[in-house]
Amino acid sequence: MTNRIFDRLADPGRGDWALVVLRVLLAALFLQAGIGKFIGYDEYVDRFDRWGFGFAPGAVAILVGLVEVTCGLALLLGVVPRLFSLVLIGNMVGALVTAGRVDGGRDIWLPLVLIALLGVLAALGSSRLAAAPGLPESWRPGGRGA
Repeated sequence: MTNRIFDRLADPGRGDWALVVLRVLLAALFLQAGIGKFIGYDEYVDRFDRWGFGFAPGAVAILVGLVEVTCGLALLLGVVPRLFSLVLIGNMVGALVTAGRVDGGRDIWLPLVLIALLGVLAALGSSRLAAAPGLPESWRPGGRGA
């Protein structure tokens, strides 16, 4: 089972231009969202506090911002887009159950739309114009360096 998961992540996927456009648009969106958490740090600390992260809203804002910027850059460059799409799906599930639960509206429908689009990218991959479209051999069970 584990090998099948790694094989799927290692597969660079299809080279359709539509998937490249999707990958770049998602990258731009998550880069903007992540950078916004640093630029508007105080506002996001208040939001994360309202969403139930009273124990460490500042740390959570930074962590979420780092995840979004890192994954956004990875998608933009085409570095293992399937893997980073899955990470961002987890991020959006978190947004849905926190911001969506408290604020509703856009914080419900937008994460759902992004989960669906990221799911397409995770399922199909995007190898065209990708710097490192598949999972490195050394990351795989039994691969070099394992």
